[in-house]
Amino acid sequence: MTRRNVMLAATALGLGAAGAAGGMALQRHALRRLRLRPDPHAGEQFGALRGTPVPVLADDGTRLYAEIDNDDRTDLAVVFCHGWTLTGDSWHFQRKALRGLGRLVFWDQRGHGRSGSADDRSSYCVDQLAHDLRAVIEQTVPPETPVVLVGHSMGGMTIMKFADEHPELIGGKVRAAGLLCTSSGGLGEVTLGLPAALARVNRLLMPHGLKAAGLGSGVLERLRHLGRDSALLVEDLVAFGPDASPSAVLFAEEMMTATRMQALTGFIHSMTSVPELSPCNALRKAETLIIAAENDALTPVEHSLTLATKCPDARLEVIPTAGHMAMMERPSIVSDHLGDLIERTRKTL
Repeated sequence: MTRRNVMLAATALGLGAAGAAGGMALQRHALRRLRLRPDPHAGEQFGALRGTPVPVLADDGTRLYAEIDNDDRTDLAVVFCHGWTLTGDSWHFQRKALRGLGRLVFWDQRGHGRSGSADDRSSYCVDQLAHDLRAVIEQTVPPETPVVLVGHSMGGMTIMKFADEHPELIGGKVRAAGLLCTSSGGLGEVTLGLPAALARVNRLLMPHGLKAAGLGSGVLERLRHLGRDSALLVEDLVAFGPDASPSAVLFAEEMMTATRMQALTGFIHSMTSVPELSPCNALRKAETLIIAAENDALTPVEHSLTLATKCPDARLEVIPTAGHMAMMERPSIVSDHLGDLIERTRKTL
């Protein structure tokens, strides 16, 4: 079994990545290897880009945080939906590259980043995120302004659910959608690169682990901050490809650590507990771009291929060697694809 699989197996079994892989010595060795890796984004000021803050009120009273770049633009809006355990700042590179292409909206999902936590634990589900996205659009985009939706991972699932619930807006108000490293269902069967036997154990233990985490979230909130080195290694192994920037990995781990436990456990249960999140019927009415990453362990390429069969007119791109965090690993490629989608949409207005 490879070192990667040993550490992933330890994580799946809840034993702690470093402890199960041979103790603190192995953890220190893995951290040293990560930090010595070439870092093309060393010195990058992740999280420093800011726009006009806009408070958004969700339909259940939860306060969401959004920012607008180019708030004077009304010709076209691009609304970015981040993934699980991230924030709107995960679009750092795309925010820099696409700033001139319209009104850009970045928001933090409930329980993430600067957004508030929900009083109702059951609201940490993809269905509610669809309602939240509608609130974001209504409160950050002028009524006459057409929209391009861009989503990564859980953000892409948010877009699919939004399209299912509001098919009348797809093709009209919402002209296009970009879906990066996402899935329309079957996430409960993802192996994370584990051997088949360990993957089956992981699927059996996960529901019990999520229940325990939900009941003891206050304690776990405090304990998980004590294992930041292990969390950094797991982030690198699971969410990134083999040559990811250490600075990008560190920033992703910081966003994950800041995510409230109720959101972390609630949303993963929502995403993995059903065989299909969306049939994508309504989404077919919009210009759709699907971007997959070759080394994505969380939403493997096969999930993007399934999406492409549901949206037969969609354009499908696969980014070589990148992992789940493709927008931070291969930022120029992702930005170019999204920029092309936005410009093609503009020509149809």
